[in-house]
Amino acid sequence: METIILMGPVGVGKSTQAKLLAKELGQPRCSYDEVKASYLDDLGFNKKSAMAIEKEQGEYAMFCHMNNFRYQILRRVIDEHPEHIIDLGGGIHCYNEPHQVDSAREVFDQIDEIFYLLPSRDLATNINMLPGFKEGFAINTYIMMHPTNALFAKKMIYTLGKTPEEIMREIIGQIGKFNEQPINDNFFNGHE
Repeated sequence: METIILMGPVGVGKSTQAKLLAKELGQPRCSYDEVKASYLDDLGFNKKSAMAIEKEQGEYAMFCHMNNFRYQILRRVIDEHPEHIIDLGGGIHCYNEPHQVDSAREVFDQIDEIFYLLPSRDLATNINMLPGFKEGFAINTYIMMHPTNALFAKKMIYTLGKTPEEIMREIIGQIGKFNEQPINDNFFNGHE
């Protein structure tokens, strides 16, 4: 059994796919969103301070603040859940600081099966289909266009017009296969 990681924007279906894959493949599942609270406590996360940042500086500032914790949690989640289907929360892989990117790359480099889920290759379609605005911050546009997508994702899955079961079968069909078309920034900017 291999560790399988699902990443992508908010609302694309990562959790649904993780549940289906876990059942189909007989592997345990780990949802980043379900376990992050215990890791945040271990890292000394202060919810009051975080909420003050969000209130005073906005959602993007809060997102950047949370990255100080996310990259550390990412390493622990992956290290402590080998051979799991891991669905990462939307944007968990979007780091801006070089030390955060390097730490995440070190973790992701050990795993071959990292799938990035998007509705389509067209950015405008994706923006229109997915939820995305939280207090004026276009979270999904930010996630879809973030340069770390091309650094970490190894395989693309487009979901538009497919049932959850069809998407699951496509993921399973790509497990163990070399990705002949490397992921690049053009996949995330609406071009090919």
